[in-house]
Amino acid sequence: METRKLLLAEGNEELALALEEGLRGHYVLRVCRDGQAALQLMHTFRPDILVLDLMLPGLDGISLLQRITDAQLNPMVLATSRYYSEYILDAMDRFGVGYLIVKPCDTRATIARIGDLTSRIRQPKITPPDPRDAVSNLLRQLRMRGKLKGFRYLREAIVLMAEDPDQALTKELYTEVARQFNTGYKQVERCIRTAIEEAWEVRDEQLWLQYFPPGADNVLSRPSNGDFIVRMAQCIQSGESIEEPMYGGY
Repeated sequence: METRKLLLAEGNEELALALEEGLRGHYVLRVCRDGQAALQLMHTFRPDILVLDLMLPGLDGISLLQRITDAQLNPMVLATSRYYSEYILDAMDRFGVGYLIVKPCDTRATIARIGDLTSRIRQPKITPPDPRDAVSNLLRQLRMRGKLKGFRYLREAIVLMAEDPDQALTKELYTEVARQFNTGYKQVERCIRTAIEEAWEVRDEQLWLQYFPPGADNVLSRPSNGDFIVRMAQCIQSGESIEEPMYGGY
């Protein structure tokens, strides 16, 4: 069986040693402690998988991701960090990071996630499209800004609703989204409502009418969180999409 190449770029010596011990024998392994060494190994070793400490000395992890993206090096990436912020989450999404694990992290769980990334590499190149991509396109075409927390929460909620249309909105759907994003269900509900309200304020009436027909009074009203999520989930299930170009800047 083919052995994958893995680069472990970890500044914490204790964690690096524990991961190295658990991974050795399963991968062709290289280990480094700083960003500049990691960048050099990315070009010479060309790993299939990169386990990356975002707080590396010499060259931080996000700068390293930018460099290897510019060089068209495309390993599967698992990132570790002692904290995360909106900026870090945006960067993880932009650079296609497979997992972000917040330290202190369990060694066995981290190795299991690395195994998940390895399994993805072995999958056929022709794979079904990610429904999250379709949801993102729908939301942006409705003029919802991708930088909003509510955009991320909505994207996950719509995918979950498409998978199980019978689940309860607050007790099940919001709770599961909150669990995935390590927040509370009330925060999820508020951010989703804010994102919908903002998109509603800058809406193209004709586009929204394709999805949300007016009521008996022939007036188009802003949909509730639940109505919006259910309708978008139906679009994903049916493959329905807006036949208009995407709007820049959202």
